[in-house]
Amino acid sequence: MSTYQILTQTLQKIKRSEERLKILIENKASLEAKVREKKVALDKENYDVEKLEGLSIEGFIHLIKGTLIDKLDKEEREAMIAKNQYEIACQELEVCLKEITLYRERIKDKFIVERDYLEFIKAQEAKMLNMNSADAIQVKSLMDAVYYNTEIIREIKEAIEAGIALKKAFDCIVESLEKADDLGIIDILENGLLVSDCGHEDVKNTNKQLVLIQQHIRRYHIEVLDVLGICDVSIDNSRLLMFSDCFIERVMTGEKVSEKIVSAMDLIKEMLRHMEESIALLKEKEEIIQIENNGLTNNKIQLIESYLNQIGGVDEESS
Repeated sequence: MSTYQILTQTLQKIKRSEERLKILIENKASLEAKVREKKVALDKENYDVEKLEGLSIEGFIHLIKGTLIDKLDKEEREAMIAKNQYEIACQELEVCLKEITLYRERIKDKFIVERDYLEFIKAQEAKMLNMNSADAIQVKSLMDAVYYNTEIIREIKEAIEAGIALKKAFDCIVESLEKADDLGIIDILENGLLVSDCGHEDVKNTNKQLVLIQQHIRRYHIEVLDVLGICDVSIDNSRLLMFSDCFIERVMTGEKVSEKIVSAMDLIKEMLRHMEESIALLKEKEEIIQIENNGLTNNKIQLIESYLNQIGGVDEESS
């Protein structure tokens, strides 16, 4: 038997075991509920017997009527039936739990077998690429498509990382502006808020963050352009560039510090909304391409499997 056949059969057994295990786990929940139900019924029947044996009011009434023995016999039979049903339910659950343990043991090497299988397929893929056949050409085409999509995903991830960094920078400057807003009672107008040499630590911190934001904007802009150059996604970065160019000038307008703060906050909040939308679009596109890549990879594996099935797998000696 070839390596391919052994791996294929092993994976099929694991798949069947997984399917059986899923059913067993579902059955386990219903069996546990059944055991609890039978235990409640058994406790009730035992309690009824104990009441009669202990000469409770009910037992005393039956004793006077001369029906105590008959009533006790009836309750004991019902208790025996309840005990039998409870024990059967416990046994069914025990068998189910043993089977679950067994099938979990059978699939414990799943990831190792899958790894070995994929490594084997990859080795056969390399051999097929050296062949001048229709199957080999198709495999090569699928590999190229997967590689191209992988590059797109890499570019999208870089853009998302840059976008998240920019969003964090926006969040930081919002916090700084909220602190700077407390300076409204201080006359620093003549020095120019945010771009002044004012000694207040919050204002200095905001100045530094403005420079960082401009750097983050340019990085994000470049990364998004890289993405737009290789795939279709609707992201407009012009607002960000305009923001970067006019933000400081916009903040300098107004007669009061509070007006400058409000103006700055409005602009940043608008940009934050834009960032959230653009990052969401990038993540959505990444997910779509990843799904497509998974499909292409599965098609490639199926093509190689079909080829191996045609030739009866790979002979151990030749491999």
